[in-house]
Amino acid sequence: MKARSIFRMILAGLLILAVLTACAPATPQVVEKVVEKPVVQTVVVTKEVPVEKKVVETVVVPEKRTQLSFAGHQYFNMSFGPAPAPLEYMRQVVAEKYPNIDIQLIMQPLDANKWHDNLTTYWMAKDPTVDLLYVVGYWITEFAEAGWLMPLDDKVDPALLAKYDPAYLDIFRHNGKLVALGPAWGGIGGLYYRKDLLEKYGLKPPETYDDIIAACDTIRKDNPDLGCWDWPAMRNVVLVNRWSEFLHGFGGTYFNKDGTCAMNSPEAVNALEFMTMLFKKGYTPQEALSWKEEDANVRFVSGQTIFFTGRQDLLFWIDDPAKSKIVGKWGFIPNPAQPGGRHAGFPEFWAFAVSAYSDNPEEALKVLELWGSLPTMKNFNLAWGPIQGHSDVYTDPDVLKANPNLPLIEEIAKTAIPPLPSANYGEITDLLQAQIHSALSGQISPKQALDDACAAIDVIEKGP
Repeated sequence: MKARSIFRMILAGLLILAVLTACAPATPQVVEKVVEKPVVQTVVVTKEVPVEKKVVETVVVPEKRTQLSFAGHQYFNMSFGPAPAPLEYMRQVVAEKYPNIDIQLIMQPLDANKWHDNLTTYWMAKDPTVDLLYVVGYWITEFAEAGWLMPLDDKVDPALLAKYDPAYLDIFRHNGKLVALGPAWGGIGGLYYRKDLLEKYGLKPPETYDDIIAACDTIRKDNPDLGCWDWPAMRNVVLVNRWSEFLHGFGGTYFNKDGTCAMNSPEAVNALEFMTMLFKKGYTPQEALSWKEEDANVRFVSGQTIFFTGRQDLLFWIDDPAKSKIVGKWGFIPNPAQPGGRHAGFPEFWAFAVSAYSDNPEEALKVLELWGSLPTMKNFNLAWGPIQGHSDVYTDPDVLKANPNLPLIEEIAKTAIPPLPSANYGEITDLLQAQIHSALSGQISPKQALDDACAAIDVIEKGP
């Protein structure tokens, strides 16, 4: 029974399956149908779009610079001691205090005549090319009387002026007005001698011109190759400086009380005759007629001559064994003088001045004060040697260490004579150079040379 039931159930299932199979649909077909449908595609395009933007610009306006021109010579670029070359230091102190001021050097010839002529050419044309200048004391009368130099008394700090020796300032005054500040450097003539040779022969340092001749005659008997007395006799302004020392040493002077020329007096003629005799008899070599001072001092420091007349700046290196063969063998004293004359040293004092035609007078005055101050004056002393106008230079320990011969220079400075006092200094010295040099060369007698010179000088001084 149970088996029969199971059979019936299986049979019923089979019947049902057959019926379902008969009713199933046929195998389906794949039909491709293209349906058009719009497609939206996003394309990204990069485009520069101007955008307004506020930009703040910083504009730097350059500071106004002033260039000052300074008329000086080639030695401003040189140092002969333990300090920078003067021009280097002068620019440095200006840059530190006034960074907007530049200093330009207008190079001048070392020949004082040509330098003088350059400056007068500027001023005759009222040319503002030169703002500051280096000026020597014997030009002051001429330059100040012509109105070419700016008066300084009420423009320079009184405290600075108080540091200067009044005697030095007076050299740079005209009619009571100060027109230059200095000296920044000064030269004064004295007599160098071979101390070792004079001591060997039991001779004292010479007091008179005759003493020099006697000493040379004694020493050269045993040393015929030695020169006697060297000094610069080239036809330039230095010849007039040396002549001025001989003139006063023999008791002469420049002018009489009535203003007429006194440079042909008996004393003056004696002085020039003595100078001429030095060449005639070989006490001074003929080649000295073409010597500058540098040429003459080289012979002295080389040990080739007994006496030498020149400025004190030789003291700065005379004991340097690399430059001198007479270390410790020399002396330096005031120039000799004959009875009735005076020991005379011609001062070549140089100072700073401001041109009356400068386009930058205020800036130039500021610079002048810096150059006249102690630091700059000290640098001049250490670079070039004495003499400076600022009194504190002489108590500075660095200066005293570098210049142990300072006491000798102070003794020579006491013999300073004033420059020839004339507004026509340049013209007169040109004339004197020619006449004196002609006499020394034997072309004309000393008396005739001085008579001709004085005749022309009196005409120059009287004017048209």
